[in-house]
Amino acid sequence: MGLQLGEAIKIVAQTKVYLLYRTVVYSAIAFVVALFLAILVLIGSVFGSGAAVILFFIALFAGGFGFRLLREYVLYLLQAGHIALITEIAAKGSLPQGISQTVWAKERVMHYYKEVSVLALVDQLVKGVLVSLNRTLFNVMNALPIPALEGLASMVQRIVNFSLTYIDESVIAYTFRTGNENVFDAAKSGIVIYCQSWKALLKNAVALTLLSYVFVVLTTMLFMIPLGALAFFLPSSLGFLKFALFVLAIFLGISTKWILFDPIACTSTLLTFLKEAESTKPDPAWEAKIEAVSDKFHTLKAKAAEATRTPAASGLQE
Repeated sequence: MGLQLGEAIKIVAQTKVYLLYRTVVYSAIAFVVALFLAILVLIGSVFGSGAAVILFFIALFAGGFGFRLLREYVLYLLQAGHIALITEIAAKGSLPQGISQTVWAKERVMHYYKEVSVLALVDQLVKGVLVSLNRTLFNVMNALPIPALEGLASMVQRIVNFSLTYIDESVIAYTFRTGNENVFDAAKSGIVIYCQSWKALLKNAVALTLLSYVFVVLTTMLFMIPLGALAFFLPSSLGFLKFALFVLAIFLGISTKWILFDPIACTSTLLTFLKEAESTKPDPAWEAKIEAVSDKFHTLKAKAAEATRTPAASGLQE
């Protein structure tokens, strides 16, 4: 079916407000990173580079934790809203006239998920199931017939796991497309559809992941030109400042990927997934196979059944 990058770009271009929203959020994160690096440089000039290096690695750990919190309370809603818009355009060709994209998307997400915590839970369960599936039921060798893959198995598995981000976003899109207000049940069905069409979907997702690496390299090099020129004229005594500029260039390159490339890659995978879903009916026989290798799928099924029994308690009223 191909990556459909042209179609994906056209769809994403219709969500300019959300692209601006993403730019603001990730630019704010980049500003915080730049400010922190400046503080490290100051600390290094006072207490020596050793102190700055120690704080740098402490910040990597603390920053990872802080980013997870930010993702749970801001980025989940941002990403899900963007997916809701993209799904609507993919299904109907355009968005409703006269709407505020951000308001419409937020209402759409909250209509189905009610709370950001529910969205985060569904996303984490889906990711956990997908990782289990691609380590057990599915043979990467069959999906990616690359010569001498045996010696690169670990690296390839890592790439595959990164690619699952685009697939779990497609499962979220499947909820919006089907209109199933039992979001756990929709996620369960989406995973089953993935299992029935895994080769085509995984090949596309892996190809997009590899393209994302190329994109990051190119954008990082673009940022390294001005920042590298600045570092070149700095005296050698400011070695840590030069290192900080190098780290900032890498982060800006990655941030550009988050802003521009990820929505296109998500849309490309989503288009393939929804096309497969149109002609694929979830096969109940797959549920037992999935449940045998993934405890999180068992949890997903249990929550889907619970939501069916008690829609009011789950916030899934008609």
